[in-house]
Amino acid sequence: MIEVDELTDYLDEYLEEKQEVKNLTEETIRKQTFNISKFIEYLESEGIDELNSDNVKKQLRHYRRHCLKKRGNKRTTVKTYMMNILEFINSEDVQEEIQHETIKMKDIIEVKAEDPETAKKRIEKISLTWPQSNFFLDTIKQSGNVRDYAICRTFIDSGMRLKELVLLNKDDIQVPIDEKGFYILPDDTNEFIDVYLRAETTKGELKDRTTFITFDTLVSLNDMMMDRITKLRKNTHDVYRPVIQRNKAAEEATREELFTNIKGNRIGKRGVQDIIKKHARECDERIESEGIDCPVNYSKNVSVHILRHTALSHYAEILTVAEVQSIAGHSNSQTTDKYIHIDREQMKQKLKVNSMRFNN
Repeated sequence: MIEVDELTDYLDEYLEEKQEVKNLTEETIRKQTFNISKFIEYLESEGIDELNSDNVKKQLRHYRRHCLKKRGNKRTTVKTYMMNILEFINSEDVQEEIQHETIKMKDIIEVKAEDPETAKKRIEKISLTWPQSNFFLDTIKQSGNVRDYAICRTFIDSGMRLKELVLLNKDDIQVPIDEKGFYILPDDTNEFIDVYLRAETTKGELKDRTTFITFDTLVSLNDMMMDRITKLRKNTHDVYRPVIQRNKAAEEATREELFTNIKGNRIGKRGVQDIIKKHARECDERIESEGIDCPVNYSKNVSVHILRHTALSHYAEILTVAEVQSIAGHSNSQTTDKYIHIDREQMKQKLKVNSMRFNN
């Protein structure tokens, strides 16, 4: 529970911290201060003394309706108001005082059911198709950077989050590791390999889960590790050949972390984000130089989140909602639903195949 007359103090601390972390402009801070302050004024004018876990969603809904009906604001404007307010309400200090579950926009807005075509178009905006994913990976491969290729393949295979990828250890990939620190490849090239992910909820509770990578991605991880321990040296015929460096080979045999930066330390979140943005720009340059007809602006649209969405959308084409939810680590199936669209022709084909199987 939090007293309404204390919200202004929390707002000042929230904006100060946000300014430090995100380096927002004065204009952005001014607008957010105004939007959130108006909500606080509304609560005071309505005689609301406190916000608690029982009434916070109700008051947010009432304020949204107030903006639309009484103030006559446009829906797009009100959406901006509510996004600013929700971010404040869900901030760590405020949420801890109110003791509410994280509130999302869909919790305060009545969402209409999407028709299949609309859902399909929405999914296309938040993920890459198979050909678009392959073009992205092929562009990285052409750059010759085996580490970046392995990182992006792992994202597109697994659907893991950024913080989960940077925390991956070599033994989280569930295949044996040889004495040199390399993965022993399974005999079946169609094998899907388990990857254990360690994660925590916002309440600090452990929430481990399993996702998958393909055989080809496992090969790319071995290629990455080989690249870490080799160096190009000129031989007696003035030809550069890869030579294994003994010290680095010894380090690799006992290394814990899977992905590393240029200094050999565990890679950070910002480093991974920069890698994806760099290769997204290369995709656009390749599209322009080769005259490729492509609807995707990779620089603008491709990010860590898009690669995660891409993986989950691909899984959603094959698996049930519950199965995708397990891979994604969603606590609520409604979150998983945004990756799903119903293709009626695809449904009929599945039914047809099933019918033929039993009839024959």
